[in-house]
Amino acid sequence: MTVDALSNAARVPLPQGVVTFLFTDIEGSTRLLQRLGDDYSDVLMTHHRLLREVLAAHHGHEVDTEGDAFFVAFSSPREAVAAAVEAQRVLHEHPWPQAPVRLRVRMGLHTGEPVVVDDNYVGIDVHRAARIAAAGHGGQVVISQRLRELLGDHLPDGVSLRDLGEHRLKDLPEPEHLLQVDIDGLPQEFPPLKSLHPPTNVPHPTSTLVGRRHELAELRELLLRPGVRLVTVTGPGGAGKTRLAAAVALELRDDFPHGVYFVDLAPVTRAELVVPTIARVLQVPLDGDASAEEAVARHVGEQRLLLLLDNLEQVVEGAPAVGRLVHSCPGLTVLGTSRFLLALDGEQEYAVPPMRLPEGRTLAEVGASEAVTLFVERAGRARRGFALTAANAAAVARICELVDGLPLAIELAAARTRLFRPEMLVERLGDRLSLLTGGSRDAPERHRTLRATIDWSYTLLPEAERRLFLELAVFHAPARIESIEAVVGDEVDVVDQLTALIDHSLAVQQEQPDNEVRFGMLQTVRDYALSRLEQEPRRLSDLRLRHAQHFLDLVRAGVDPAHDGAPVSDQDYDDIRAALTFWLDDGSGATSEAGLNALRMAGALGDYWYHHGLLSEGSGWLERALAAVPEPPADAEARALRELGIMREQRQDLDRAAELLTRAMQLYREMGDRAGEAKCLNSLGVVARSAGRPDDAEAFFRRGVALRKEVGDPSGIAAALNNLGIVHLDRGDWPRARVLFTETLAIDRAAGNDWGVACTSVNFAGADIVGGRTDEAAELLRTAIGTFREVGDPDGLIESVESSSGVALLHSDWVAAARLVAAAAAARELLDLPGSPADHVLLDGWVEQVRAALDPTAFAAARAEGAAMTLDQAADYALGEVLAAQAPPESPSGDA
Repeated sequence: MTVDALSNAARVPLPQGVVTFLFTDIEGSTRLLQRLGDDYSDVLMTHHRLLREVLAAHHGHEVDTEGDAFFVAFSSPREAVAAAVEAQRVLHEHPWPQAPVRLRVRMGLHTGEPVVVDDNYVGIDVHRAARIAAAGHGGQVVISQRLRELLGDHLPDGVSLRDLGEHRLKDLPEPEHLLQVDIDGLPQEFPPLKSLHPPTNVPHPTSTLVGRRHELAELRELLLRPGVRLVTVTGPGGAGKTRLAAAVALELRDDFPHGVYFVDLAPVTRAELVVPTIARVLQVPLDGDASAEEAVARHVGEQRLLLLLDNLEQVVEGAPAVGRLVHSCPGLTVLGTSRFLLALDGEQEYAVPPMRLPEGRTLAEVGASEAVTLFVERAGRARRGFALTAANAAAVARICELVDGLPLAIELAAARTRLFRPEMLVERLGDRLSLLTGGSRDAPERHRTLRATIDWSYTLLPEAERRLFLELAVFHAPARIESIEAVVGDEVDVVDQLTALIDHSLAVQQEQPDNEVRFGMLQTVRDYALSRLEQEPRRLSDLRLRHAQHFLDLVRAGVDPAHDGAPVSDQDYDDIRAALTFWLDDGSGATSEAGLNALRMAGALGDYWYHHGLLSEGSGWLERALAAVPEPPADAEARALRELGIMREQRQDLDRAAELLTRAMQLYREMGDRAGEAKCLNSLGVVARSAGRPDDAEAFFRRGVALRKEVGDPSGIAAALNNLGIVHLDRGDWPRARVLFTETLAIDRAAGNDWGVACTSVNFAGADIVGGRTDEAAELLRTAIGTFREVGDPDGLIESVESSSGVALLHSDWVAAARLVAAAAAARELLDLPGSPADHVLLDGWVEQVRAALDPTAFAAARAEGAAMTLDQAADYALGEVLAAQAPPESPSGDA
């Protein structure tokens, strides 16, 4: 870099001590130069002036510049973030007469303690800040976890933080935990960061992995061996299978460029749900007639991807489907954990051995044991200052031997050092083990040893903690504290007792990405608790009833007229699914009360299923629930029929959809429920438009608007006005459509209806594309893509990709347009979401323009490249290459 920040000879001293660095850079500056030519220098000068005004106002010290890049230092972390936020706002709002779009600048910030040498900063923190900035995208502000910790709750007005997880950055030895600064009124959705690692959801351990270096190396070598694509890590419960598999999966991220994904099968109780659970993790919508297995296989295709399937023994009947996925997807490798082999073709076993035990009784020999190292490390948490000494070494060694070197059993025993010295633990634990296991040490006996260790730890609990320990097992996945309190009862002091169970390694605490804390059990421990509960059938039945009732109440409580759905957390879905199963099967679903509970719950879940692309599963639950109640109450039947009708319309089963919606509307009308009737009118209008009857569609929508105004439903009015706008757009009256869309957006924004805003934004973008308003269309589509991704709406995301092809068309970027149209078509085919025939009229016209602009070879190549993209890849491509609208169009012969 060349310094041009200060023209005066006397430079201001650099900030020292704890310093926050800001790096900025214009995205696509070279391409912008090519497009603007001589006008680029004016743009650059304006950019520099605007940034310097903001930086000076926030006491920033301009350290260095080079071209369009700035390097700035701040004494205050808060001032640094405030400067970045204000700079983005100023750059976004400034009119750029020379440029076709607003300038988009990436910004990265990090706090460190650099050394000043010769009036310059030296140290790894400078490089870290630069790499953080380089990982971002134009318009994005990314900060380090270190800076976030220093900020605390002191953020500028209109600003929030979004956790982006850990990313490995170029030339930095350790991953960096990064966050995005979301600024109200500015774009907040960007492509994935340009870091070195492929995507992963494998949970990072909350405690250190002790030992296992040899096992890690062996398992890694096995997974990378040519021809090995299915490896099952076997061992008894508590052997550390999951921990070992997760550790090696994280190590292998660079070897699987399309991602490493963790799928927890512990909550899954039916074999047919194994592949749908995999689909949820991979974010593969299951909307079409294709099976879940076919949808996942098409999604994965030839991608080089690693799936970690944990607790496969829970649903061993589902293992053949896993084997078929491996066979269908040549780049897929599966790493499973199970207590036994799955008997699949090509399966390789890696049996996890117990931790290495002491070879002698001297202090050095005992201390060299992995099992003892784990015991001492965990005991130090339970009892401050605990250490291995010559006096206790023999007892510690004996404890590890008694529990066969099983990691979970070691941790359970170590947790009791708070109460007992190692010598006392030997006596108490030895008595329990000899009683329950006998003396042999083959694999089944090791499993019995673990059970005995859990049993011993359980018997040491006070009565109230025992009760919570057992009743916590009714949850299928980690639960919120409020849910636990609701199910186990108010008279239990849940917080204190959960804390005690965690201290004893009998429960676990998990912090979610949104900072929500949940509590649950390791599967081995839950199995033990359930086995004890099964000895008390009446108690277990009562618990399951309370559990199902709680999740019924949770779902129904979220039904809000403004949003027409349940704000269901994805983390609760396994328990919600269990509750539905209880009402329909386990809970005597033949009874009218249980069946009615299922019907009301399924009706309330319609919005969740719709937005998460679970139309096939949702339709199945609704059909079953309707069949379970021969004469349901009108309100419950109407809601279920309406939700089912909407799902059938999405599948273009228009006759069935019209039949269901008409019956639902009649029921609402008989009840005098004008709001419900209006919702059905809107959905019937959508069906009519899809069926090619625009006049009928307009009539339905207008009747719906009148009813919605009558009942005072702003979001409903917006939905009907939006759909009226679409009808006008179909007729070519885009000025009238824009008026309706403008009114719709104002209503939805005032109501906080983000999904409604996204839906209208896509349609508004279509009107702007027809009217030649490129920048406006791009801005609307960026917003829509972000929201549809957040709520998991695949149909909305496909429409956004299709509309993005129209933006590419306006830029004469024929290659990008062809790719996006083909990517959307492939997604529609994969998900069996054909879309409305009316939507295809405009799209087909765009395709013909592209076909005419490109020679046949280039057209076919571009379409093939687009068809090979996943829906997420297509959305990233649209955001990064088209909607940023800074790159010049590719020539037909250009590289893909």
